[in-house]
Amino acid sequence: MTITDDLRKTLSNSTPLYVAAGTADLAAQKLRELPATFERLREQAPERLPKLREQAQHAAMQGVGIALEYAVRARETYDVLAERGRTVVDRRRAAGEDEPEVTVERAEQVPVTEPEPVREPAASAEAEPDAEPTAEVPRQRKPGARRTTVKKTPPKD
Repeated sequence: MTITDDLRKTLSNSTPLYVAAGTADLAAQKLRELPATFERLREQAPERLPKLREQAQHAAMQGVGIALEYAVRARETYDVLAERGRTVVDRRRAAGEDEPEVTVERAEQVPVTEPEPVREPAASAEAEPDAEPTAEVPRQRKPGARRTTVKKTPPKD
């Protein structure tokens, strides 16, 4: 029964209908005023055009000024960094003459063992009567990095 009561209350409420009608009326009113607004703007255009041009030129000049200012700052920063780098290189060169030459000795080499080749068993004993049956040698894995799995833990509350 409550669903039926809610539906009746919703359908009997006319506020959404009034909102839609009010919106449509406001839009129609603004559309009726539109030709008068266009006419007024057309009449004011000759007076406003020079001012709009001046504002556009001013904005463009400000943009050029800002771009030039950033270019000057970038060049100054470039020069400062180049001078700093020159000083570092000169300092390292001067320090390099005083430092003794460093030699690196190699550590003892560890022999690497090759895995034995896998022997294929004979197809049949009849093909090679004198041959002894050979046991199949399992392949050896090459030594490599161990893979570990990361366990995810649930976030703490």
